[in-house]
Amino acid sequence: MRSLAERARDERGLMGKIAILWLALLVLFVVAAIDTGSILYTRYKVADAADEASFEAATVYKDTRNQQVALQAALTKVKELTPGAHLAAFKLDAKTGEVTVTVTKEAWSLLAARLPFTEEYVKATETATNGPPVL
Repeated sequence: MRSLAERARDERGLMGKIAILWLALLVLFVVAAIDTGSILYTRYKVADAADEASFEAATVYKDTRNQQVALQAALTKVKELTPGAHLAAFKLDAKTGEVTVTVTKEAWSLLAARLPFTEEYVKATETATNGPPVL
């Protein structure tokens, strides 16, 4: 049977190892929280930009009846609201004046974009449809 002193010597440095493990877990949770917040914020901004751009384009089309001018209005609105976002699709129904836009943007991340099983969540894509304002 080992003495108490021998058993204590075997456990030397254990608290330091446990502290390092907890610190590593804390860092992992902080990185995950930052990435999650960034992804959610980007999705919110992209959804807002898609909605605003489709409404702006529908309004401009109602006033001008020009599809190119409406497209330019949508592009301008997306760039204004969400720098770095792209207008991935633009569809205008000439009969009803409804405009559908799809906006995409990649969220900033520390880790999620670098892992193969989470990189799909970093790209935010939202589609919105709006008609011209009815007054």
